Amino acid sequence: MDLGLAGAPALVTGGSRGIGLAVARALAAEGARVALLGRDPDALSAAAASVGTGTVTVRADTTDDDAVRAAVETVADQLGGLDVVVNSAAPRAQPGQVPGIAGLDDEDFLRQVDTKALGYARVVRAAAPFLERAAGGRVVNISGMNARMTGSITGSVRNIAVVAITKNLADELGPRGVSVTCVHPGLTVTERVADDAALLELAAQNGIGRPVTADDVAGVVVFLASPRAAAANGAVVTLDGGRPGPIWG
Repeated sequence: MDLGLAGAPALVTGGSRGIGLAVARALAAEGARVALLGRDPDALSAAAASVGTGTVTVRADTTDDDAVRAAVETVADQLGGLDVVVNSAAPRAQPGQVPGIAGLDDEDFLRQVDTKALGYARVVRAAAPFLERAAGGRVVNISGMNARMTGSITGSVRNIAVVAITKNLADELGPRGVSVTCVHPGLTVTERVADDAALLELAAQNGIGRPVTADDVAGVVVFLASPRAAAANGAVVTLDGGRPGPIWG
C-alpha cells in the first residue's frame, strides 16, 4: 500500500532513541523527509546517521517553549514545511518503581507531566500553523498503557493527560485539516532492553505470544501519520499485543 508519505516533511520528537527512532526510520523508509528533535547532540547525530542521508536534527528541551518554537521553525524552514508531527519525547518509565500516595515525588510528577503532556502540547502549538497549511497534516502522540492502569499515579496521569490533549487537539484542528491521534504502546522492546531476558519473557505475555517491538509500534504510527488515516482523527489505539482480560469499550 502506498501511504502517500513520499516527500512529506516530518518531525519526530524524542527521535534519537527507542520508539521515536523506530518511527523516524519507518517514516524515512516510506520516503518522508525526517527531522529529529532531542536534547543530546551525540545521540541525535548517531540516530540521524541510522535514519538516512538528509535527516535533519534540532536540539530542544520540550519543557522550554522558546526552544520548541525555535526548533519547529528551523525544521519547517529546512524541510520546506511540516506535514507530520510524531510526539515521543518523554522521560523513561521506571519499571518496578510504583510508589503509592505516600511515596509520590512532587518534583518528579511535575517534571513528567511537563515533559510528556505539556511538552507534546507545546510542540503541536508551534507546529499547528505549518500543519494547517499542509494538504492533510497529521499528529501522532505516543502515550502508553499506564493511562489505563493504576499502580503508578505519575505514570497514569502523564499518559491519560496525553489522551485528553489529543482529543482536544483533534476537535480543534480536525476541521482545519489536521488529524490528531494517540497510541498506547505496552511493554515494548527497544534497543535499550533487547538483551534483557526477564523483560522479554514478561513482554511476551500477551495475545500474540511474543514481545511487541519498537518497529511494530512504528508501523502503526506511520500509518496513522499518513493521508490514509484521516478518518482516525481523535482515535486512541492500543499497541500492547492484546493483554488477556480487559475489554475496552
